[in-house]
Amino acid sequence: MNTVLELFAGCGGAALGLHRAGWKHLACVERDEAAAATLAAAGFPVLRADVRELDFSPFAQRVDLLWASPPCQPGSTAGKRRGSSDDRDGWPWTWDIIDAVRPTWFLAENVLGWTYHSRACRLDGGHHGCVGCSWEQSVLPALRDRFAFAGSWRLDAADYGTPQHRRRVLLWGGPLPLDAAPLPATHGDPDDEDTALRGLAPWVSVRDTIGATLLANDTCEHRRCYPCDGTHGRACTEPQRADRPAPTVTTTEVKGTRAHAPHWSFNGGPDRASDTAFLIAGVRRIEPLEGLALQGFPPDWPLQGNREQQYRQVGNAVPPQLARAAGDAVMKGAQVLQEVQRKGLDLVRLQATLQRHPDAIPNVGR
Repeated sequence: MNTVLELFAGCGGAALGLHRAGWKHLACVERDEAAAATLAAAGFPVLRADVRELDFSPFAQRVDLLWASPPCQPGSTAGKRRGSSDDRDGWPWTWDIIDAVRPTWFLAENVLGWTYHSRACRLDGGHHGCVGCSWEQSVLPALRDRFAFAGSWRLDAADYGTPQHRRRVLLWGGPLPLDAAPLPATHGDPDDEDTALRGLAPWVSVRDTIGATLLANDTCEHRRCYPCDGTHGRACTEPQRADRPAPTVTTTEVKGTRAHAPHWSFNGGPDRASDTAFLIAGVRRIEPLEGLALQGFPPDWPLQGNREQQYRQVGNAVPPQLARAAGDAVMKGAQVLQEVQRKGLDLVRLQATLQRHPDAIPNVGR
């Protein structure tokens, strides 16, 4: 049946992507009330609970794929990066659930910040509390201890049709090897001639997605905008950004752009979608539904909750296109596994052979 159990499900981006890849949800576990309401309104089976407090024994031996999107704050470069010392670190909870459920396949999505070493660590060759060290010495070994084969992909959601640059690391584990290379992109930079040569579609842009609202003549009549008269820094000075994907949509879009006239900076950005809205049209902040569109959701997605809750859901979401790309790869692996089982092959012997000779047969998942 190709069943999936989803942890830290949020407002349903991963659920939608996995559904499109052919996975059937047993449950989506989410503790946030508004996000759980969104999932339910979208038609997914919801368990509103904290993963640390839920009894997962009813799911034992029933889960073909376990998906997890643990809290990103412990590894995010936008935060203090406390890693395993942060009480929001969801990796230990995830390993406990894997041990209880024993899924056939595993996928986890998180920020690239988990893979970066601290400056102190780079200088002295090892530093207690370094998130990158925690990733290499704790997270990856824990994954490999639980699956015959494991690996990771570094992906940008824009390369799969999301109108936003959202760079993430995806971990995978399973009984057969998946391809170590990144999943094949479907979209590419329209200014790169290689995009057309590879048969890729151009990146989906801000204009393609929310241009009708962001660039509407009356947009400043129903929300706060900066005047495009040169008195507010770079407001409205880079309209060409409308023809590119947005920067990452964050939970802090509710605060609007970081621009403050007359003297301001983007702190190394523009690094949030509202910054781009400011540069394109002088718009103070994108709306929750605009952020949802930039995350790649369909326009009729039933986002629930008050305004602040909606911004939080949108900023924490997984782009459905990214989840589908990963879900497709694992689905192909699952189909190969089913063929191995149908033919009555000894899986343990096959795994041992592949571990000794990883190039003995082509990897699966493409």
